[in-house]
Amino acid sequence: MIPSSPLNPPRQVMTVMGPVSHEQLGVCDAHNHVWIDSVLNVADGSPVLNQYDLILRELEEYRQSGGKSILDCQPGGCGRNGNRLLELSRASEVNLIACTGFHRKKYYPPDYWLWDADAHKISDSFYNELEQGLDETVDTFRPVRAGFIKIALEAKWNECPKAALEGAAFTASKTKALVEVHTEKGALAEKACIYFTDQGVSPQQLVLCHMDKKPDSSLHKALAEFGVLLEYDTFYRPQYDPQYNLWPLIDKMVNAGFSKYIALAMDMVDTSLYRSTGKGPGFSGLPGEIHEELAKRGYSESVREQMLGGNITRRLAGID
Repeated sequence: MIPSSPLNPPRQVMTVMGPVSHEQLGVCDAHNHVWIDSVLNVADGSPVLNQYDLILRELEEYRQSGGKSILDCQPGGCGRNGNRLLELSRASEVNLIACTGFHRKKYYPPDYWLWDADAHKISDSFYNELEQGLDETVDTFRPVRAGFIKIALEAKWNECPKAALEGAAFTASKTKALVEVHTEKGALAEKACIYFTDQGVSPQQLVLCHMDKKPDSSLHKALAEFGVLLEYDTFYRPQYDPQYNLWPLIDKMVNAGFSKYIALAMDMVDTSLYRSTGKGPGFSGLPGEIHEELAKRGYSESVREQMLGGNITRRLAGID
């Protein structure tokens, strides 16, 4: 654990509006997608979220329900638009935290520059987006800086882009930035932990995403003991049977004393799940229905605060 002390003070967290204290971030969705531009020559069915008024309404309802912040997990080249995130954050008064990094290959055109670049060039790109501004905003009046790194694993290790992994690891080691790791239903979680820590990245910098799709509590406890944060997000995905898998997993982890290692999220990439369309819980499901269910299960206020934002925001600040 990295102590918080005068010699090692918490970092400010970089939102699209600028740096803020982690204590200002409140209820924070640890993994979501706010805006995704349409991208040519990508896999059929790749998500697009570009209805400004609809998204703004969702963000406003999220704030009115008690939500304050969201990590946007769409990296550059596959639909990220930092300028739109800035507009939406300003209009909604929700803290949005953008990312650098890379997603799965299928969400990019085949000739995307990253796949042929070496690790040094990739690391330079990620570093610049963290320190100077996202590519699409760097030449604007108000550049938007990334607040964390998001990377995506494929289902098999030999299918993962090695130079991109190396570049992300080097950047994380250098900057101490948080790294959210997309896993394919929990696959390669242990491998990712070994790889990144061998490259000098602290376990406390790693967030393993979508791990509730592999609800093996023994595995989750071992990963928590190692020090990584586990992100859960299948609350409204019936194909993963959350009442049978996710909620019992949370119960087991909390009862075993691991609430500090859980971050809850919505991961919504389909407007059919929006509350404003009348078809789903919307962004407000996290501070609303999910929060209520946590309370019904008897979790203390401090435990609820941890899982609903405290854990992820403290790690963004480098103090856990």
